Amino acid sequence: MRQWFRIAFPKDYSDRQNRAGFLFVLPALLFFGSVFILPLAQSIMYSFYKIAPGGASQFVGLRLYEKVLTDSTFWTAVQNTIQLVLFSVPTTVICALAVALGLNRITNLKWRNVWAAMYFLPFATSLVAAALIWQWIYEPVYGFLNYALSFVGIPPQKWLQSLFQVRPAIAAVSVWVRIGFDTMIFLAALQSIPEQYYEAARIDGANAVQQLRHITLPLLNPQILMVCILELIFNFKIFDQVYATTQGGPASASQTVIMLLYDTAFKFFRFGDASVMAVFVFITLLVVTLLQWRIFRKPVEY
Repeated sequence: MRQWFRIAFPKDYSDRQNRAGFLFVLPALLFFGSVFILPLAQSIMYSFYKIAPGGASQFVGLRLYEKVLTDSTFWTAVQNTIQLVLFSVPTTVICALAVALGLNRITNLKWRNVWAAMYFLPFATSLVAAALIWQWIYEPVYGFLNYALSFVGIPPQKWLQSLFQVRPAIAAVSVWVRIGFDTMIFLAALQSIPEQYYEAARIDGANAVQQLRHITLPLLNPQILMVCILELIFNFKIFDQVYATTQGGPASASQTVIMLLYDTAFKFFRFGDASVMAVFVFITLLVVTLLQWRIFRKPVEY
């Protein structure tokens, strides 16, 4: 009956299908437009205006861009953000892949699910709550980390008060929070790789390292690329961990771009400057994501 209807009314049926599909995705499009596209357009527009706290605005052209992009405080925040990204992203991706490989070797489905849930729990935790937990762990006098290090003779460290240790310490929080989410992605991808590839490799005499290098990693390339992009976006926009632990200190050593944007907009009420920073973040993430996709996307077929 359905086939007969398609043959009898092909164009009408196709149009009705298209309209139905559009209506199904319309709520998602409206939500995406109102939550993401509209604020982005407003930020771009506001970046050309000097906005007073009372709401009065004055068109200033590119002067705010010149002001922000020549400000040493802004570039210090960018440098701190890049260092956090370099600390967090490779560590998270490598650790998540290692954990996923280990979980994939557990043949008992019950125990595999138990361990997977344990790794995933930090991702379900509020970022502020996770930051406060780690703030207690890093506490110089009563913190668990310094207490554990005392057993191997390492003196207490001021993790969040040190100019050199604060960024790795915050990056560790991001790794702890994100590793479970990335592990689930890698684990699902590993379970989708056909077993006959490994059987053929073993017959040809390939050891475990060779199988990992020539089968597992090439076939995981799409997932590795996706995880790298997600982690880059997450860590470049880091805010909660910094705000809950150091609020940008000590001496702005942990102040990130988003932290500076927040202070500029909601503490000093310079909304035009903050909009310029928002546009900078958007363009940077867009360019880096496209470059990652273009350079590292390598389709593999066996």
